[in-house]
Amino acid sequence: MKLLHSTKNYTLTGEKKVNIQVRDGKLHKINNRKASIDIEYIDSDEFMIKVNEKTHIGEVLSLKQNEVSVMINGNTYHFNIDTELASKRKEKLTKDAGKKVAKTNAPLPGEIVAVLVSEGQEVHKGEPIMILEAMKMQNEITSPITGKIKTLHVKADETVMKDQALFEVSPVK
Repeated sequence: MKLLHSTKNYTLTGEKKVNIQVRDGKLHKINNRKASIDIEYIDSDEFMIKVNEKTHIGEVLSLKQNEVSVMINGNTYHFNIDTELASKRKEKLTKDAGKKVAKTNAPLPGEIVAVLVSEGQEVHKGEPIMILEAMKMQNEITSPITGKIKTLHVKADETVMKDQALFEVSPVK
């Protein structure tokens, strides 16, 4: 009988970029090398992580969408967790950012509850541009690059579909 494994690949981006593979809900590989890592949650924010027979105590300091801050053994680490596909998209956006207009589309269907900027306004990479409410959760849609808002394709209280154009940012030269 052949066992099927559920395998997912993620990229952690912080001080360094690390590729991880999760198989059947457990960390399986780090940068394509097998890893012996077990994570056990003590309560909602605290966890114990065992890496190659060494045990560390950690605490989740903040968790906002895919941005995570944790403290492990007194050291604080900040990183983003992205799926393999999202990581490749971000890399492409970063490469293309200096060359052309960055277009941002709706990641999922929902309603734009607030537009926080206006056309022509200068924005920084990561700055919130609008708030999208989807499945009763509010999501900040941020600028992928530093630049000027070239076009806002939607207004507050407008319903959007997945992949619908939201806004464009021109790089500042």
